[in-house]
Amino acid sequence: MAGGGLVTGPGKNYPGNLTCRVFITCIVAATGGLIFGYDLGISGGVTSMDSFLKEFFPSVYQKESSVKPSDDQYCKFNSQILTLFTSSVGAS
Repeated sequence: MAGGGLVTGPGKNYPGNLTCRVFITCIVAATGGLIFGYDLGISGGVTSMDSFLKEFFPSVYQKESSVKPSDDQYCKFNSQILTLFTSSVGAS
């Protein structure tokens, strides 16, 4: 397990400061990550809803509804079209 701490002895002093440019860059990066995570969670939740699959991807719904609990759950949404849809929603 990695450990860390504060070094109170002599060390190298770096001249970097927290400037306005650095602060704005951090805020933009954090906001982008937040939006990406939210988008991924929403699109993943919608594409796994039965009502959505029945309406737009009936073949995937048929395959998903025939999966038994003992079957492998890893690739139950094995559809190129559904993957393309999810990717296009995340890219917009």
